[in-house]
Amino acid sequence: MSIEGAAARFLCVIVLAAGGCSARYNDGVVLEKQGRLLKAAQKYGAFAREKPADPDAPRALMAAAEIYSLKLGLCAESKPLLERLAREYPSFKMPEDIFRRIFVCPDYFPAGPGLKWIYGDSQTLGQNARQVVEVTEQASAGWVVKNAFYAGSELVSSQKKAYRFAETNFVENQGGKDTLILNYPLEAGKTWASSGPEGRLEFRVEKTGLTVKVKAGEFPDCVKIRRRAAGGPSWINEYYAPWTGKILTAVAGAGFENRVTELLKYEQKK
Repeated sequence: MSIEGAAARFLCVIVLAAGGCSARYNDGVVLEKQGRLLKAAQKYGAFAREKPADPDAPRALMAAAEIYSLKLGLCAESKPLLERLAREYPSFKMPEDIFRRIFVCPDYFPAGPGLKWIYGDSQTLGQNARQVVEVTEQASAGWVVKNAFYAGSELVSSQKKAYRFAETNFVENQGGKDTLILNYPLEAGKTWASSGPEGRLEFRVEKTGLTVKVKAGEFPDCVKIRRRAAGGPSWINEYYAPWTGKILTAVAGAGFENRVTELLKYEQKK
């Protein structure tokens, strides 16, 4: 190689490290392994834009969307990539579990190993009543969650529920019966029907983008979902925070809403 060629190659390496030169799929792979996630997502996206006919282009779009949604929580960045992937590469088959994890962004009910939620009554912040919710095991189609209820320090009762996705619907199973509790995407005004211990249920996304303060802290971008037994005069409002889950439960009716339980602590054990 000539001195000029070697110099040009060296210069490109320097520029590439700074994010320039022609994008390559492997550049994104290397950056991702180094933990430089934002740079990796940008590199994958640049590669797909510059070389749309390359066989790795759809994989690059998927990789970028996965980093933005799952690892960085930048849902607004991942959605256009998914739309482009579906529009320009209809034959590309994204694994269903990966698609769902990317599409369900933000995730308003994370379920996985090491997750634990501690709730308390809003009046005494857990001195009178507490609920400990903990993911205990992985089931064939989701996760098993144990709910333990305490009056003061005394265990009153416990129960297990299973949670899973059915396409992009998040389903709770108790006693062999399914209840569709979150119907993604969660948009204000969206409604759906299901069934539960109360009988036939009506759900409605009342509001999105809320900032809610509970004992565990202040949470932005929350959604408020109304859960109502069909024909009932009152209902339950449940507030979910992205990447955390349910943080507040209130009883409501015409002209009133009263807090009942709220999140005291959220743990993610590694």
